[in-house]
Amino acid sequence: MNRRNHQRGASQVIPLAIMAVVLVLAYVALELYSGGQKDMLTVESRGLHMITALGSYKRETGSYPDTLNKLVPKFAWAVSKCPNGEPIGYRVAANEYVLSCQNIVFKYKPYSYDSRTKAWGE
Repeated sequence: MNRRNHQRGASQVIPLAIMAVVLVLAYVALELYSGGQKDMLTVESRGLHMITALGSYKRETGSYPDTLNKLVPKFAWAVSKCPNGEPIGYRVAANEYVLSCQNIVFKYKPYSYDSRTKAWGE
């Protein structure tokens, strides 16, 4: 009888261990998702500052600058930074531009603004 109780107890431990692993994985996934969401909002708010400055620069000069540093100090007080502290990325081509920060979406994908579509995305 003691052996039967031991087997029954062991069979109950396995599902509990599996549930614990699933809960830990769910917590990690939720943490990555919520952290990424917060970082995306940070990038968008900081990026809006650059978008506004780029629009003012273009209205005054007729084209976009080759670097964001040319916006400072007349159009922006500083180049916006990504959540990791690096300056926001900037590429200009064919009178359009892209602003981006690396490792934002789920902490490994970039998050960017495209002036052609006027939208943020991965």
